[in-house]
Amino acid sequence: MKHLIIGCGISGIHIAIQLLDKGINGEDILILEKSPYNYSKIFTIKDDVTRDNGNREEITLELGPSVFHSKQKELMRLIERLNLLDTLVNVNPKEKAYFVYPKMTSDEAKNKWKELKKIVLEEGDKELTLKEASKRILNKEEYNLLKTCWGEWYEVCDCNLRILKKSLEEEGDYIIMKGGLDQIIKTGIKFLEERKVNIKFEHQVINITEDLIITDIKGNTYNPEKLYICTNYKGAKSIKNNIPLLKEYLSSGKSKQCTRFYVYFKKDINIPYKFIMGKFLGKYSIKTSERLWLIAYPDDVLSEYLNNIPKVNIIKDWLKMINYNFDLKLKLKDIGGDYYMYWDDAYTILKNNKLNQVQQIYNELKNKGIIITSLPKDKGENSAWMEGHLFNID
Repeated sequence: MKHLIIGCGISGIHIAIQLLDKGINGEDILILEKSPYNYSKIFTIKDDVTRDNGNREEITLELGPSVFHSKQKELMRLIERLNLLDTLVNVNPKEKAYFVYPKMTSDEAKNKWKELKKIVLEEGDKELTLKEASKRILNKEEYNLLKTCWGEWYEVCDCNLRILKKSLEEEGDYIIMKGGLDQIIKTGIKFLEERKVNIKFEHQVINITEDLIITDIKGNTYNPEKLYICTNYKGAKSIKNNIPLLKEYLSSGKSKQCTRFYVYFKKDINIPYKFIMGKFLGKYSIKTSERLWLIAYPDDVLSEYLNNIPKVNIIKDWLKMINYNFDLKLKLKDIGGDYYMYWDDAYTILKNNKLNQVQQIYNELKNKGIIITSLPKDKGENSAWMEGHLFNID
């Protein structure tokens, strides 16, 4: 065994396929995964729900990443390699959005928010984070409006402004997958197993030494020529190691939490908007269908806060907001089901003061035979759950 990959999520699968494409035999590749078969942050569930007329309907919910972008090159290459291109569906990210903000109409809040966003992105100090730049440029009321009505605020507020602006400009079309994103994992694992790659599930790695002696939780040891650490950030930090360079690299990251909270209604809900953002408990909600709403889609501190309050409170607050703004009379009894997932380590961004060190340390580790995908590549461009951790190993 010459190549050992820690982690059988999307980044581990992506690395293994690259090795196969370079002519490496499957028997020379070993993947150690701590979880049971096919558990991943790409987490699609399907459920049969009852409509108001008594008929059953199958719904698909993404409780991890839900969309990706057409310009995410490594992800698109992987999907093509797995023959999944025919499952892709473009969605319109510019569908109608409704803004909830005190003493303003939706259009007033929306237009003011767009104006403030443009000012910060164009005039802000590009070496600051979005939060830091916004506070320097805007007054308190303007900052509160920008923060409140920016749906993904807690996802992007700690990102370097230069990198954030670049990523926003290069998003491309939004894409979903018919049948769910977990097809990437399921198809990827099957692809590797058919090519004789050895995948050991429930084999958590607990120690790595300077000379690449790897020990798993079952007491097995391995000494590969190349090591690929493809776990999430907390998983990588939990592995004991005495490699100073690896420890320094991992110190450059910051983990963020994320919550997904869907509610399915027994009847169609007459709301002509795809996105609702602003002053309510969940802050940002998305219409998946006329009956299915992602009522909470927060990150970081808001996600952690919501995870520590009764879930029914989130639903009640959302219903109150919806009823008031759209003159509806929805009640708890109108809900046919709800689905909740909290990730305490959903994705990782780079600390702003570490941006210029990361690529250099990554290259030094690579020269030692270690490739690690737990932090977003380069200087944090594309720090989303998937593309940011798909490293090209050429």
